Amino acid sequence: MSDYITRFDGTDNRFLSNFYRSPIDFEGKTYPTSEHAYQAAKTSNDDEREKIRSDESPGTAKRAGRKVTLRPDWEQVKDSIMLDILRIKFKGDSDLAKKLLATGDKILIEGNMWHDNHFGVCSCDKCNGKGKNVLGESLMKVREELKLFKVSPDSQNAINDIELENIQ
Repeated sequence: MSDYITRFDGTDNRFLSNFYRSPIDFEGKTYPTSEHAYQAAKTSNDDEREKIRSDESPGTAKRAGRKVTLRPDWEQVKDSIMLDILRIKFKGDSDLAKKLLATGDKILIEGNMWHDNHFGVCSCDKCNGKGKNVLGESLMKVREELKLFKVSPDSQNAINDIELENIQ
């Protein structure tokens, strides 16, 4: 058995992807995926946020996020916003939280071929396995937080809502 999960796709690991269809309640709105929520968070413009929220697919939301008016503090807050969105996605005793916990202590690596060297690790010939893996690191942090709150893959009555502001 491998000590790593290096792709967030396929039947077993697709749920780790921000493109996975799972509604996210973020800042008073429901987004179809965590990718939609993250891309909308890039801007303070309500119209741009709403356009992203209503995009049909996470891919179109991601492309739209490249064209928004960036909030002035984006570079300083983007990683913490991703972490907060993942905490919402995998909250409490949800099925997704249980699936994340079921990854055990495996190292989670958002492997890709599209040059995302910030949130993942690109394995194309040009990048040669370089990347910060911020998404994988954030998922592992959320997994550890769930363990602290005694959520387990088989729990029936675990905490439903982890207070985001109490976790640092």
